[in-house]
Amino acid sequence: MRAFKRPALLSLAAMKSLVSHMPAALSWLSRALNPWGALRAERQTSALHVALAIEAVEMAAERLDHYRSASCDLANLFYDGMLASHVADKLTCSEVEELAEFFRAVDHPQVADLWVECHAEGDDEGDDHYQGEPSELVLAA
Repeated sequence: MRAFKRPALLSLAAMKSLVSHMPAALSWLSRALNPWGALRAERQTSALHVALAIEAVEMAAERLDHYRSASCDLANLFYDGMLASHVADKLTCSEVEELAEFFRAVDHPQVADLWVECHAEGDDEGDDHYQGEPSELVLAA
């Protein structure tokens, strides 16, 4: 009886050896015999890609909210006329323009206008933000 089983085992081992050397043929054969398995694998891969994309979008949205909150906090800090009047005239025109550009980009144009206006008060004739001499108030007697 063992004599019968031994040749069958050898042929099975030989078949496994042949198949292991041809993974592409085995893959094609399994897809041909079971097309639903290939569709299931494709669906699982697509679901994985969608899950990764959702995770990336959620992380980006969280980071964007963090940046928006920080820019609003900075705008609230800089929207102080006293601070602007003491510091803005000591900045160069290009520095004030960059600061104003930042506040306009984060939707706080009033802060940008305040800093440009306070800077212009200290500008000399010929500077970018020079607005002329302030007119003197005439008090009626």
